[in-house]
Amino acid sequence: MHNPFSTKPPVIRDALLQAVKFLRNAGIPQPRLEAELLLAHVLEENTVRIITHDARYLTPDQWEVYQQVVRRRGSGYPLQYLTGKQEFMSLEFKVTPHVLIPRSDTEVLVEKVLALKGEFCAGGTCRIVDVGTGSGAIAVSLAYYWPEARVTGVDISPAALAVARENARRHQVQVEWVLGDLLTPFLDTPGQFDIIAGNPPYIPSAGMAALPREVQHEPAVALDGGSDGLAYYRRLSRQASRCLKPGGFLALEIGWDQGEPVRRIFEEVGFQAVAVHRDYAGRDRVVTGRRPGDGSGPVAGRKEGDPC
Repeated sequence: MHNPFSTKPPVIRDALLQAVKFLRNAGIPQPRLEAELLLAHVLEENTVRIITHDARYLTPDQWEVYQQVVRRRGSGYPLQYLTGKQEFMSLEFKVTPHVLIPRSDTEVLVEKVLALKGEFCAGGTCRIVDVGTGSGAIAVSLAYYWPEARVTGVDISPAALAVARENARRHQVQVEWVLGDLLTPFLDTPGQFDIIAGNPPYIPSAGMAALPREVQHEPAVALDGGSDGLAYYRRLSRQASRCLKPGGFLALEIGWDQGEPVRRIFEEVGFQAVAVHRDYAGRDRVVTGRRPGDGSGPVAGRKEGDPC
């Protein structure tokens, strides 16, 4: 089999050219950018230094490691898992294969919550919980940009919570981390939270196999939303109606085609002022609603003994 890489360690300029050609042939959309980011990761330098000092020779070890990561990226393994980082809300987050890779679409959710700052700060400390926190991107961002709030992140995965804790330390914010399934840890003490936010799994089970190859490396538990992709919205809306204070706010990210179904789920449970918000590409991305302010409403249509 032809080896697309030179045997001897090249200068940085030539290493990048070889990597770009390999990644382009592998179908990577931005081969030049990703080749530079991967080399920056291997050399532990920024891309500016690499580009401006590209006549340096790589050492044999550096060249070997670079070939390995480029080949792995070419196979469809996510760039973010190779470099171990991803930017979100202008903050750098550690990511591992134990957590979903934060995406810019989710910033719309964080911005919707931050827009409530004036309203919820007036009555004292605002309590916020991020459900299915994963890397902690939502929870840490909220704690960073809303330091007066008391933020909690909950996840069913101990490995994910370990990553989230590290991200909180990295950005020097205080977040309470709780191991548990959605809002189950809080159901025994109703009305704790002013705001509940999250990015629940929303891919229909039958569509999991058709996801892009990069996405298939991400944890299935963070993606698979049940037979119709709406299972977690049904559970979360019922749980949230119990865990929110009267007048509290629920904000959940959705798939681009789930705006109306999730709106109906919120309204059936008893949420008011339900709205669907679009992302910067004009696609439905977030659904929000409020628990009735007089303490009535939750959980509409729920029978005694129904599981949350």
